Amino acid sequence: MPRRFEKERTGMNNGMNNSVGSPERSRRAHTLMRAVLSVAEGLTLLIIFFHAAGVTAGQKKAGNDICIAIVGTSAYSNFFLEGVNMAVSEINLKGGVLGKKIKTLVYDDKDSEEKGEKIAAQLAAKDDVIAVVGHGNSEVAMTASIIYEQAGVVFITYGASNPDLTRYKGNFTFRNIPTEDEFGRSMADHARTIGAKKIVIFYERLPVHRELADVFKARATALGIEIIAARSYFKWDTEFKDVIAELKTEYEFDAVLIAGGMPAAAILVRQLREMGADVPVMGGSGLDTPDLWAIAGKAAENIAVPTTFYPDAPDRLTRDFVKEFEARYGFEPDTWAAQGYDALSVLAQTVEKSGSADPAVIASALKFLENWKGVLGTYSFTPKGNIRDKEIYIKLMKNGDFVFADRQQKYESDLFNYIEDFTLRLPLKKSAETLDPGFAADSVSAEIAEQLFLGLTDIDPRTCEAVPELARKWTAISGGRTFIFDMRHDAVWTDGSPVTAHDVLWAIRRNIRPDTKCPDARMLYILENAEAVHKGKIGDVSALGVFAPDDFTVVFRLEKPAVYFPLMAGLPIFRPLPRAVVEKHGREWTELENIQTDGSYMPVLEEKGRGIFLKKNPTYYDAANVSIPEVRYYVITQSSLGLAMYENNELDVMGSSYLRLPSESLSRIENDPALKKEYTEVPHFCTYGYAFNVRQAPVDNPLVRKAISAAIDRRLLVDAVIDGNGEAATVCTRPPAFGAVAPEDRIGIGFDHEQAKKWLAEAGYPEGKGFPELTLLYRKSDFHKKMAEAVRQILEHHLNIRIKLEAEDEAAYQALATGAGGNPPHIFRTEMCAGYPDAAAWMSLFNPAAPRFNTGWENKEFAELVDRAKETSDPQLRKIAYRRAEKILCEEDAVAVPVYFEIYHCMTKPRVKGWYHNPLGGQHIRNWSFEEKK
Repeated sequence: MPRRFEKERTGMNNGMNNSVGSPERSRRAHTLMRAVLSVAEGLTLLIIFFHAAGVTAGQKKAGNDICIAIVGTSAYSNFFLEGVNMAVSEINLKGGVLGKKIKTLVYDDKDSEEKGEKIAAQLAAKDDVIAVVGHGNSEVAMTASIIYEQAGVVFITYGASNPDLTRYKGNFTFRNIPTEDEFGRSMADHARTIGAKKIVIFYERLPVHRELADVFKARATALGIEIIAARSYFKWDTEFKDVIAELKTEYEFDAVLIAGGMPAAAILVRQLREMGADVPVMGGSGLDTPDLWAIAGKAAENIAVPTTFYPDAPDRLTRDFVKEFEARYGFEPDTWAAQGYDALSVLAQTVEKSGSADPAVIASALKFLENWKGVLGTYSFTPKGNIRDKEIYIKLMKNGDFVFADRQQKYESDLFNYIEDFTLRLPLKKSAETLDPGFAADSVSAEIAEQLFLGLTDIDPRTCEAVPELARKWTAISGGRTFIFDMRHDAVWTDGSPVTAHDVLWAIRRNIRPDTKCPDARMLYILENAEAVHKGKIGDVSALGVFAPDDFTVVFRLEKPAVYFPLMAGLPIFRPLPRAVVEKHGREWTELENIQTDGSYMPVLEEKGRGIFLKKNPTYYDAANVSIPEVRYYVITQSSLGLAMYENNELDVMGSSYLRLPSESLSRIENDPALKKEYTEVPHFCTYGYAFNVRQAPVDNPLVRKAISAAIDRRLLVDAVIDGNGEAATVCTRPPAFGAVAPEDRIGIGFDHEQAKKWLAEAGYPEGKGFPELTLLYRKSDFHKKMAEAVRQILEHHLNIRIKLEAEDEAAYQALATGAGGNPPHIFRTEMCAGYPDAAAWMSLFNPAAPRFNTGWENKEFAELVDRAKETSDPQLRKIAYRRAEKILCEEDAVAVPVYFEIYHCMTKPRVKGWYHNPLGGQHIRNWSFEEKK
């Protein structure tokens, strides 16, 4: 059985009696506080009453300056005084407080109760001292606070964390540091984080350190951690080896907590290591000093301590403080510099806002100060004089410096609070509809899916070829109808479980089931029996052409040979899913508390309508080569606002597949030397155009369709409607995809209004006479309306035919365009976008065997050409087949009317290195980096 938790066990070196900091003196101070503060409370109420009535007799007078006493300590290394002095200097430089300069009186209490008591008495006797900032030692602070309470002097301690300091409800006593109760709970939580199961506690025999030990024990026990032994010691003890040897002999423990201060705690650390106790060591705030390394040396490596100051916090105030402090003093601020800076700053601000240097008024205002923002973060004061809502961080000693153990701080709950140095800031036109890759049908969801989930393959945007990702290699057999993918073994989900072939198999089977209702399920139709399963004609999903013969092999059997299948294998709908998580949580598996990912990033925060925050996934198999730690996407619906944020250095990328650059600003950008250096144009794998419903007369006649296509001046539309933000197109496949027709091949129908009139006349409508009114369908949007109106005007001008425009919302438009909800009118808008860079993606949209667009068109030769191009492995034969297919589709039968190839205008900040655009969407952020600062 473990020994009972010993409150007053010495068991080491009794040492010699010493009145400074002795337990007996501290107990007397606590008793005296109870008596004095009950009187002081009533006295303060009277002071406040008389002040309100205009009675000022006996109150502290500020004089010509605002006099504040500063009490530091030379007992251990700290930069408290530097922090305070910097705050005073900045405030005075700005005009001071209430029009007066701050004057400071500086003292050193040496962490001695006796010395602190004498200093407090001296200050209490000074009429002009309205406040004291200092006394970082809890025992010293409690003794001094009694005197300040009696004298009516505001006292703010920067380091006294013993709860007893404010437990008795003083009226002038405050602290801007959490109590040991809060530190104790934080350290117990850290113990759980590091996996500690059995812990030994050492605590210094002072109330403040005993409080930390007690709270730590209670919290750790509640977390299932066993406290197997506890030993106490005096602050003057220097020999611990006997008790360490005893503990090592009697117990097995995997962590140690030391609740104490310098130098004894550091000596204990050193002797623990010398005795072979190599378990993790945790400390209280008393170990938060460079003296830990100075005394313990290498033995202090990896010791964890709590702190209130995070110098890399994503807050401009904090970052400016650190920068200015380093510039002023030549070294980085420590916790105590920040505590002192904030203590002085909050005091000065309270004086300014209350409009009075009267301590009673200041104290009253401080007690109700809410959400004060300082370099330590945002926190509030309580009526007892404590602070609340203050973040506590954990840092580790590394080679003489403290580094932070975990960056999962509260700033992760604020999308707009970031550290610029390691955060990529990107705009989105809307929120992602889903984080489930199987449902990622919109461009925003596809972008996020690319960061969170791995595909078997990826696409090299420079070559438009498939490259390995989850799959190390693949083999095509049976003439390109069967593909065998060999998966890598080191990919894991964020819970550490391996990503296997069974995850791929299960995900694809889930996605093809009709009741799953995946919007892009038709992309799976390339697999054997997929369409039949999806349409309910085959009920057994195991008939689907995907198999997992072992943990790391996936076999696909296709309906027909398709040599480009490796390009499709990386699409979101083919990506593996964590089966156990999805089955357990259903549609809620993508909630942040449930989701498991295997990609280069993982989600931290999502706010619909505002954005999403991703951070680097430490379990990603190639995490060592991911340079950008965090990515924050912001929903910005207006391009003009996005550009303004970019120019104000609040975004790193603008345009691309994120948020389009406003067309009206392109000329300014191109004429601005600085902005032009950050600007580029890149292709987007989409072709804007129209298609005909050939069931409807008179567009059932190819001559009519050809006439309409030839009458459309594509170059004019690009210049007039989209301000040159596109490339006029006469074919559907957008270069540089494989199989795209070269411009010199002159395939398709270009603008020729005279030829258009001839074709219309041949069709029986000379000069447009007798031609019935046509209806043109488009999806409701200002842009599509503008384009449709321009097309109508062009056709009326060149062909003398009338066009009626019809707009539908997204759902109704899609239902008509795809045939899911009836047939479309004569002409309807099409956006021909590809999920993979092969002409097959565009040609399949019109393939009569399974068309995406509801044209009613049949052409046997076209269908055979498309199938032949899929099956043959000879790239030249494939290109020939696609060229002929484009000629039939866009020229001979003229079913499709391509208008322009879409392009993206991009702005990229110089600090983003390695940037390139993936024309398919889903950018490769994992390959980007930030410019190293010199």
